[in-house]
Amino acid sequence: MRRVKVTLPAVATEIGPGQDGLGLALGLHAVVEFSERSDHQLVVDTRGEGAGRYSVGLQHPAVLGMIRVFQKLERASLGVNVVVDSQIPVESGLNAESAFHLAGVIGGSNLLGAPLSREQALAFAVETGGRPVSVAAAVLGGLVAAFADDAGLVYRRLAAPTLKTVVVLPELENYSRRARGAVPDRAALADALANLSRLPLLVEGLRTNDTALVARALDDRLRQPRLAAHVTGYGHVVEIARRAGALGVTLCGGGPALIVLAETRHQLVAAAILEAFENAGVTARAWVLPVDTQGVVISVAQSP
Repeated sequence: MRRVKVTLPAVATEIGPGQDGLGLALGLHAVVEFSERSDHQLVVDTRGEGAGRYSVGLQHPAVLGMIRVFQKLERASLGVNVVVDSQIPVESGLNAESAFHLAGVIGGSNLLGAPLSREQALAFAVETGGRPVSVAAAVLGGLVAAFADDAGLVYRRLAAPTLKTVVVLPELENYSRRARGAVPDRAALADALANLSRLPLLVEGLRTNDTALVARALDDRLRQPRLAAHVTGYGHVVEIARRAGALGVTLCGGGPALIVLAETRHQLVAAAILEAFENAGVTARAWVLPVDTQGVVISVAQSP
């Protein structure tokens, strides 16, 4: 019986002016284990963040990714146990759902003897619903740029920064629903140009671990103001974070998680932000995280 364990990091996307083109892998992980069974059953067990979220196992993104690989290859394991143990909060802006789906694609391929190469698995994960930059950053680790067009997926690993970040997740009722229509389809040219002028310096700062430069280039005129309006106490939290030593604060992806940059005193900054949210009547959690420089880790074992 074959057993495959896939470990993938959380990915912060849309960092400041980076929008959909930059992804930064962080040290929170989802571990998904796939093991063959001797019967025809599919058994799904979820633990940690998001446990029990998908009442029917077939609806879990890891299972859907695996099944799509089986359909593509027109082959399947007889029965499968799927165990999901995740540290990545779902619907937070940290791309947990993308990590699950990608794990399913990689796990399904390896259950069948790895007929998909890394390039093929990446492309198929994007083709079946994964976001290009979150998929590429989860596989490669570090700082990644990516996009997909009619010719396929294009990506590059830009660097493996060693800076530490503070990630804070406020618990906000109905945030996803309220924020869904917050960002308009069209933007003012001046705002788009402001983002473009900052993007090269943001990339350079991340590449060279220059936290101060990253903080200066972090301003986003397109999405941030509209999404932040739905995070209770956001302005107060940013002010307190800066007083505590943070150099920059921005939302991860579509939020509501915040990624906070500081050169030192990360635990103190995290504690100050949690207190600021509490003062605004919001419960929150915080992590001090390194950048994940390894990306995906795959372990395959064969038993009688």
